[in-house]
Amino acid sequence: MIGLAGLEKCMKNSAQIWYLFHSGYAVKYGSRLLIFDYYNNRAAKPRTDLAGGVFDPRAHCDEEVFVFASHKHGDHFNPVILNWQRQHPKLHYILSDDICVPGIGNFLSVSPEKNYTISGISVQTLTSTDEGVAFLVKMDDFTIYHAGDLHWWHWDGEPDPWNPDMERKYKEQIAKLKNAMIDIAFVPADPRQRRFSHLGISWFLREVTCPHVFPMHFGRDYSIMKVLEKHPEIKPWLSRIHPVSERGQSFLLKPDA
Repeated sequence: MIGLAGLEKCMKNSAQIWYLFHSGYAVKYGSRLLIFDYYNNRAAKPRTDLAGGVFDPRAHCDEEVFVFASHKHGDHFNPVILNWQRQHPKLHYILSDDICVPGIGNFLSVSPEKNYTISGISVQTLTSTDEGVAFLVKMDDFTIYHAGDLHWWHWDGEPDPWNPDMERKYKEQIAKLKNAMIDIAFVPADPRQRRFSHLGISWFLREVTCPHVFPMHFGRDYSIMKVLEKHPEIKPWLSRIHPVSERGQSFLLKPDA
């Protein structure tokens, strides 16, 4: 386990995290299970449920489940999630307001720069630098940040002033997290950006105190983990990054005994 110092000082329960795919993660804390940006609904065989990178609502009926989608892009929102409520009596949806859904219960439509409360948890939204929102989720003594597509998108070939504007917008949003006391964070590191793929996560690590940071938005290209490991701008905070190597990979964070 990497860089546990700090989180165990405040958390009352163990936290378990599963990497589902791309920007999809699941987090179990106490009796609550939170699922973010579910995309790939085909299990990594022969494993099933979270160990296979998918969610089976029938396997979690004893848990209160919160399903988040940061925006409507197909790599962050799979409409299959809207069917889960039929099989799970304690399931809540927290979806960006650019996602159009039919009438369902326990549904919260969220917009940027707002604060919400749903079934005992608080949800703060930030403005994405692409579409939709990022989520800051607080449950008693435990805080989760999921960036969605809030990221420092820098691309070769963009006309001025696109890249400088992107940098400014990203840094403005991350500045709002400086005093957030985040326990775990899911932050993009997109290998398609090549020599710029580290920008968003390195700035987050520099500006935000968070002991557990999980890369995302890399699809099947796990080589980004080596890029981050070797990058000089990441090195001072490398112990805070949890490298991911496969779908369904699980990380267990324990409180102090």
